[in-house]
Amino acid sequence: MKSLQVITLVIFTPVIVLDYFPNLSLVRVIPDGILLWLILVIYVISFSFKRFSDGNLREWLQWQVLSLFYLLSLLALLTILGGQSTAGIAFDSPFLWLILLMSCLDIYSRWKKLKQEQAAH
Repeated sequence: MKSLQVITLVIFTPVIVLDYFPNLSLVRVIPDGILLWLILVIYVISFSFKRFSDGNLREWLQWQVLSLFYLLSLLALLTILGGQSTAGIAFDSPFLWLILLMSCLDIYSRWKKLKQEQAAH
């Protein structure tokens, strides 16, 4: 993975953990409601920069599938550990399912494009 992708995952993980476990002492430093906005900003920035980078379509698909799998795994683990999202980023959130649907449609569209490019060569 490239450095921006690693940085995104490194920043994203503690933000989600703090969202699920708001009683951790570090949360008292972060204002209420900022977690959801920080998550959205990280998501948008990471994918915006990735779209304009020199990487190929296969790398983009791998990153998107990996990040989607990582997100779902992290949410499942935090839920199993007894956490509950304060920002609404949970399996019962329509917001999460909308993002997942959009990501899956994007992955499928790009996968079809990759297969077409491979068939043309």
